[in-house]
This record gives sequence, C-alpha cells and structure tokens, in this order.
Amino acid sequence: MRKNMKMLVAGGLVLTMAMGGSSSVFAEEASEPASASGGSYTIAMIPKIEGITFFSMAADGAMKAGEDLNVNVIYEGPSTPSASDQVALIEKFVEDGVDAICVSPNDMAEVGAALLSAQEAGVVVLDWDSQCGEAVTNASIYNVHDKEFGEHMVDKLVETMGKEGQYAIVTGGLDAANLNTWIDYGKRYAETEYPDLELVAIPIPSDEDEEKAYKVTKMLLESYPDLKGILGYSTPTAPGCARAIQEMGLQDQVALVANGMEVDCEEYRADGSLDCGCLWDVEKLGYLTIATAAYILDGKELDDSFAVEGIDTLTVSDNGHNVYYTEIGNDF
Repeated sequence: MRKNMKMLVAGGLVLTMAMGGSSSVFAEEASEPASASGGSYTIAMIPKIEGITFFSMAADGAMKAGEDLNVNVIYEGPSTPSASDQVALIEKFVEDGVDAICVSPNDMAEVGAALLSAQEAGVVVLDWDSQCGEAVTNASIYNVHDKEFGEHMVDKLVETMGKEGQYAIVTGGLDAANLNTWIDYGKRYAETEYPDLELVAIPIPSDEDEEKAYKVTKMLLESYPDLKGILGYSTPTAPGCARAIQEMGLQDQVALVANGMEVDCEEYRADGSLDCGCLWDVEKLGYLTIATAAYILDGKELDDSFAVEGIDTLTVSDNGHNVYYTEIGNDF
C-alpha cells in the first residue's frame, strides 16, 4: 500500500494527491473513535452509478475522510446502474488486495454473492445507501430509518395534495433495496392512514436517469389527467419529474415530493414544480461510510460509543451492525 496518499478513480481517470495538510471541512472535527490508527488502509468505495450529483457529493465526503483519517480511498463505479459491473469491480478490488470495500448495490442478490466472496477472502465489507443484508456485510450504513422516512414522504405529499385523490410513484431502479423499502413502507402507511389515496400504477423506474424520469412523468400526466400527486424515489426524480410538471404547466394541479439534490432543484422549487425535496447531507454520508470502515479495520466493534464528530445524528443498532446516519433527513 502507498501511505500518505489518496486516490480517486473515476471513469478510468486516476487522480493522486499528497495528504499533507487537509482541506476537509471535517478536518477540525475528526473524531478520535473513528480515526484509523495503524498504518494506511486502502478502502474501495463503489456507488450505484457515476455521473449524478448524489454520488459525486458522496465521493467528495469519502475523499475528505481519506484525508482526515490517513487512509487511501478508491472511488469507482459503473456508468449505468449495473449490478454485473459492480460485481466486476468487487472482484478486481479483491484481487488488488484492498482492505475494505463499501458498495451501494444495484441488486442485493447479485452483488451480495460477490460481497460474500470478498469477505471469505478477508476483506472487510460494508454496504451504504442501499443494503445487501447482514449475512454478507460487516456493517451497513443506512441513509435514514427506512420506515420513518417512507412514511414521512407520504405525509409531505398529503400536506400539498390533500388526503384523497390519485397519486403515482416514480422510482430509480426496480432492484434497489433502499428505494423498494421506502416505497413499501410508504404504500402501507398510505393504505392505513390515508385510505382515500389511490395509487394508479405500480412504481415506474427511471433507472437513475433524469431524462427518463422526465419522460415517464410526462407519460403519467398524459395517461392520468386526474393525477394529483407524484412521489419520486432516487435523486434524479426530483428534477426530472419537476421538469415535466413545469413544461405542462401543472404546478397548481400536481404535487411532487421527491428525493433530490437541492442544487439541482432550485428552479423547480422556486416555481412550485417541486413541492418538497427530501434528502440528507450526502457528503457526510460518504464521510461516515469511510470512517466506519476504518473503525472496523482498527479492530473496534460498533456500538453506542461509536462517534464521528460533525455527524451528531448517527445511531447504531443494538446488534452493532447497522449505522444510521439520520432519521428522516432534511426537507428543502
């Protein structure tokens, strides 16, 4: 391993920087429990897809953690939300001898099998953003508490569209465990708390693509003229769905509550095309993921004493496996 260096690998481009002084916004807040004390570890971080703001900002946080904690961070992901491409990266990183792999899986079964093989090869394995399950990981980094977040998004939709009427769901990938879990909790909650809401169709995928989110939303709006609300899951849905609502002039007729990056949604929030964006500080999520991996590599067990200064919302599950960044995030 090359010590005191950090590496960013993205789309085949390798950027290497000396790790002398840190420019991290977290630099003065680096928590003692989360520091990597022995030598320099190499931690690979795999997003669902490269090229969207969510994962780019998570990468920024991961690289800051690498600087602050003196670990090498490799960030590389597929150009499309492909589980098979993620598996190929996992196999490559195992062969390269990394100490830990952190992945946001596109498919929990396919990626999970590769993670189990990585564990058997002695690699510390974490999932983050979306989960593969406790059987194939050393720890899981959750964005939010799934049930509370799924219910929160439905409540926010009802605040705008009211307690009755037709609504639809636009999601990212159909195999994304985190999105499916939020959707399932939200649907159950809507059925019991808001029985006069009518879900007009099964969740429609956008494949983590803003343009596709725009196109499927136009299709929904044309197919269901009485549609009163849309829930968007995955960050490209907020700008994509909002653009369709804006283009059709339906800001006062159709409510949109969606996951999104605030920087991508300013225009749509300003004119009411997006009624509420639901997310969290993605940079800190990336930072937390690397800090947790380094903590485990130091031979420490996750429990209530685990802390990362600057992230005062985190909690750890009773069994010491799940780290929750926040409960429901922040709306904008």
